[in-house]
Amino acid sequence: MSESTNSVLQSNQLSIGRYKLIKELGRGAMSVVYQAEDPDIGRSLAIKLLKHELVEKDDYRELFLREAKAAGRLGHPGIVTIYDVGIWQDRPFIAMELLDGVSLEEYLLEAGTFDLAQALDFATQMTQALEYAHQNGVVHRDLKPENILVLDGGKRFKITDFGIAHVELQFLEEEIGQSQQEKVMGTPAYMSPEQITGHGVDYKTDLYSLGVILYQVTKGELPFQALNYAAMMQAVLQQNPQPLNNYSDQGLMWQSIIFRLLQKNPDLRYADSIELLQELKVLGDELRQNRQGLASIRFVSMRARWAITLSSVVFLVMVVGMAWVYFKQNKLMNQLVYDYGSSMVQIIAKETAEPLLLDEDMALQAITVDIADNSQIQYLSIRDNDNIVQSSSNLSDLNKPFKLFEYSELRQQISSGKIYANKDFFEQEVFLFDSPIRYQDKLIGSAHIAISRDNLKAATRSSLFAMVIWMFLILLAVFTGIYWMANRFTQRVNATRQAVRDIRSHGQADILLIDTHDEVGRLQQEINELSQKLAGLTKTQQLSMNLDPEVLETITSMDKTLVMDKTVVLEKPSKNQTESS
Repeated sequence: MSESTNSVLQSNQLSIGRYKLIKELGRGAMSVVYQAEDPDIGRSLAIKLLKHELVEKDDYRELFLREAKAAGRLGHPGIVTIYDVGIWQDRPFIAMELLDGVSLEEYLLEAGTFDLAQALDFATQMTQALEYAHQNGVVHRDLKPENILVLDGGKRFKITDFGIAHVELQFLEEEIGQSQQEKVMGTPAYMSPEQITGHGVDYKTDLYSLGVILYQVTKGELPFQALNYAAMMQAVLQQNPQPLNNYSDQGLMWQSIIFRLLQKNPDLRYADSIELLQELKVLGDELRQNRQGLASIRFVSMRARWAITLSSVVFLVMVVGMAWVYFKQNKLMNQLVYDYGSSMVQIIAKETAEPLLLDEDMALQAITVDIADNSQIQYLSIRDNDNIVQSSSNLSDLNKPFKLFEYSELRQQISSGKIYANKDFFEQEVFLFDSPIRYQDKLIGSAHIAISRDNLKAATRSSLFAMVIWMFLILLAVFTGIYWMANRFTQRVNATRQAVRDIRSHGQADILLIDTHDEVGRLQQEINELSQKLAGLTKTQQLSMNLDPEVLETITSMDKTLVMDKTVVLEKPSKNQTESS
């Protein structure tokens, strides 16, 4: 409607009953829709008013009012509410809920397809609305995206034109000059096979139309493709929809729900909306559990899991083994130092016994200095029975009382003397050996020697480093081998999973190549046998349809609604039927 017409409405303050008209929103085949206001309660609403030219058609006036009153009994969050039904200047009108939203058709053009979660929520809302309407004896008969409103950015959905769509279709039927025979009515892409063949319409027709819409919002296209109305009807009756190509477990369950809604035989569809709601709930629960599981448990490929797990086990075993070897090696190295130091201090005691007994200080010091030149010896001193140092590698200790170095810890006490350990005083780890000096079994003094352990520690570290290198080489070999084996196993598992998905989607799968005779090979063989058996049992459900060429000429497009004579033949007519026709 033009802006000038809307201005006239506002300036003249036109009203329908107590409702003040604001502006025209649109026109349909038999009615005009206005935005209006109820001044008594300040509520905005929409008013659908029967056109002038239809006022004299009593049948349509009564049918319009009757269907509107029937739909007016429906009060559900998923159905556009009808507030009032009445007559204004002999013209029936309907006052209904005014919503700020767009049709599902417009929404899909702008936003594209739904993800599984949104599609499931949409299906649940629509099914709940249809269940409520069906329980109240109202069937929509022309459910399509144009008759569904999208609200709150795709979070809420409402069905509109309950009953009214049926009345408008009957009006269109008469407008194109059809007789009073049974007629086929509906929008072809969303019509059920029984609508096309004129076998009667009930609540299962609405479920079929819902299946078409669910397929469309999921895949972005209609389940059946055709160039014209006649071809579309042929496709609805004869073709099977293509898979949705969603291979998750939830996606395949969703596809099975849609395909059951699209069954050509109404008896093979859901018994009612309640059964459909139950399956939608099961799918919703599974989807939520799956999302929670994915949020808390991150998927790890079998290849990485096996390789990491077995490599970790090997690593742990090797670390424990290396620790044991290192401990035993360290203990053995210490024993070697003990034996070496004990032997060395006894030799020194024998070499220095005579000079110490004869008080030959110069000779004793010369022997001490000569022995201390050994790189392994960090300190050497000789003392008499009075504990006075008579010779030493450290000249500052001469003629002073002997003192044990600070931080020395007693490690062993043997027949030949005592063994101490000191890690701090010499800025390196040393072992101290203290042994008595005897001359003809007479104690005349003691020898004290400090032997470094650095060379043995370096040897131990080199050995440990070599073991670590070998450990990582072994781990790399184990990881690579296990990863390769797991990768090969995973490829076979993925091929098997793909075959299972193909069987679920198409009823058969390509034959799996069995190259190993193990458990997976046996599983693949059984899947091959199952696929071949199902392929033999699967039959495409088709309905044949013959259209009279004269009838095809009556197919017309008006508000995307098809109206045609019912001359569809499903079976070969009997003789009596032929004569009657």
